[in-house]
Amino acid sequence: MCGIVGYAGAGGRSAEDELLAGLGRLGGGAGAVGVAAGVAVAADGGLAAVWDGGGAGSAGASGGAGRGDAAGSGGGLSGLRGALGRRPVPAGTCGIGQLGGVPALDGAGRVAVVLAGGLEAGAVARLRAELRGRGHALGDSGADAEVVAHLVAEAFSSCGELVEAVRQVRGALAGEFAVLAVHADEPDTVVGAGGGPPLVVAAGDGEVRVASGAGVPGAWGGAGDGAGAGESVVLGSDQVVLVRREFDEVRWEITDGRGAVVAP
Repeated sequence: MCGIVGYAGAGGRSAEDELLAGLGRLGGGAGAVGVAAGVAVAADGGLAAVWDGGGAGSAGASGGAGRGDAAGSGGGLSGLRGALGRRPVPAGTCGIGQLGGVPALDGAGRVAVVLAGGLEAGAVARLRAELRGRGHALGDSGADAEVVAHLVAEAFSSCGELVEAVRQVRGALAGEFAVLAVHADEPDTVVGAGGGPPLVVAAGDGEVRVASGAGVPGAWGGAGDGAGAGESVVLGSDQVVLVRREFDEVRWEITDGRGAVVAP
């Protein structure tokens, strides 16, 4: 009952709706009461993130340049749907989501990350200290995903490409984890990296889904319902997938740790 999902679609498809459907499948179709859940969608020149921590008073939201708290609704996917009803995210066609955790943002709210698995325990405290030493304002949650979000933001500021930033960060970190990321400066892009829980890329008609979790590859879509029908690939431990909407098409590409294309 946990995992991460990513979505990019053309033709006016709603990333919010597709992410909720994916999270529902990861949860076995149940409401996943008491389980944290959240989504982040790139839209309107920024990121909109809404989540429910799985307990009363534990919901939250972030959007645009500012952050604000939403009233807690106490119920995982059901709570997330309620939070989205009170504060809907702007229409967007690319986004990420998580069941069993919530999206982590960098300090500027320009990068959102969801993480399945975790970093090597001994490295997290050191990374947090190093980031703070370089001027990053990290919270007290202790979440590994927050560290990854700040590292991706830092790498992006140097290389200017989300796929390369994620590749650099994944290559520098130890642990059994998979990650999905979006950046406000690349609103039509979702990037994922493998290395722990299986991360599956499923290409359909005008859309691409990425999912990780106990139910993969059947957790999100299949030929029977048209979701994810077509080509499906499992990422290797050193591979990165770039999913990008270009006008009325969605393209995907998997590269290795050196940036060489390995699929499709």
